[in-house]
Amino acid sequence: MRRLCALLAEELLRWPDVRFKPMFGMRAFYRGAVIFAMLPDKRAFETPWSVAYKLPDKAAKREGLKWQLFELKEERDIDGALGCLQRAYLRAKSAQ
Repeated sequence: MRRLCALLAEELLRWPDVRFKPMFGMRAFYRGAVIFAMLPDKRAFETPWSVAYKLPDKAAKREGLKWQLFELKEERDIDGALGCLQRAYLRAKSAQ
């Protein structure tokens, strides 16, 4: 999992206006000032294979309802994870 997350992080950091900061034992990825993804670093989410991405929704009252998890169990799951992260990245621009 650590290697898969490193590959994802490497790809995310190639996208325009993306940076990351450590947060609660995880790596938080931002587009500008808007956080759009979290990858495990020193701790995991609900499962050891989860990466989190945020889909801003003005109808969602609580912040936690905006977050989704993607199970990244093997290398072939990277394409699916990148698709989810790209949707979150694109929505982060409209949330700025």
